[in-house]
Amino acid sequence: MSRTLKKRIKHWIEDLLLNGLLTLMGILLFPLKPKHLTALSNVLGIFSFHLLKKYRKRVLHNLALAFGPERDSKDRMNLVREIFIQFALTPFETVYAYSHPFDSFLRKIKIQGKEYLDRALSKGDGVIAVGAHLGSFTLIGARLSLEGYRLNLIINEGNYPGLWRRLGKYQKRMGQNPFPLKPLSTSLKKSLNALHRNEILYLIADEQQRDHGIPVPFFNRVAYTPTGPALLSLKTGAPILPMFILRRERIPHTLFIGPPVKIESSGDMKKDIERLTIAFTKVIEERIKEVPTQWSWLNRRWKHPPQTSP
Repeated sequence: MSRTLKKRIKHWIEDLLLNGLLTLMGILLFPLKPKHLTALSNVLGIFSFHLLKKYRKRVLHNLALAFGPERDSKDRMNLVREIFIQFALTPFETVYAYSHPFDSFLRKIKIQGKEYLDRALSKGDGVIAVGAHLGSFTLIGARLSLEGYRLNLIINEGNYPGLWRRLGKYQKRMGQNPFPLKPLSTSLKKSLNALHRNEILYLIADEQQRDHGIPVPFFNRVAYTPTGPALLSLKTGAPILPMFILRRERIPHTLFIGPPVKIESSGDMKKDIERLTIAFTKVIEERIKEVPTQWSWLNRRWKHPPQTSP
């Protein structure tokens, strides 16, 4: 059996298992209350923290890159433990929200900065919502759909197309329009059409992109960052609005919608794409600093692309 075939079989089995896990989570979480999700994430997060040594080391390494060695070892470990707990809470919230689409859990998420969104949409060019793997990021589309907004999002199906297709069905039920990243020509066309319809295009822009990203500062280090939001904004005139749902203690989650990320045009498209990418990356960094335990530090954010031969 070839290596490629073995890999495909492995991903197929994993896809089935993840779909099964999603079904089980839906059954177990359906009768619960939102307050129980935190207790479940504490158990799973602490268990994962102790079991997954490889990922614990990666989180520690990324924290050291971002913040330096100023924290003592005990503080760093407490921070990592909380990061695992917050990371575990995300799938619980996602499954619960899509199992209770019109429950008060979603409606209790406060929206701050809605005026920025309404003002941007009034211009008729659509809106590019830039987000990150921060807080309850999977609930942004669901929350906005309850307010009557039409949100489009690109899904990178990767190795688990069955799982992502199923999640896509849940998103469609909530009035969202998910579509796959590949083929790129098709996703680009759908993105442009969404903006032409004066809708919201939601893009996650905090992942390391080795193939088509550009190097920009992120926590004072070079990180290869996707330029899609900047390119689409400059080509269509659609403003970039940062959007994040952050978790707060004792008060409901809050969807923060920021003012448009702007730069002064230089007339040089390549230069302006870089400057706009730097600008929205800076906004993401500032939000992560505000609630560092709610960001996914598992990503190899500062890994550089391999050098190509001349």
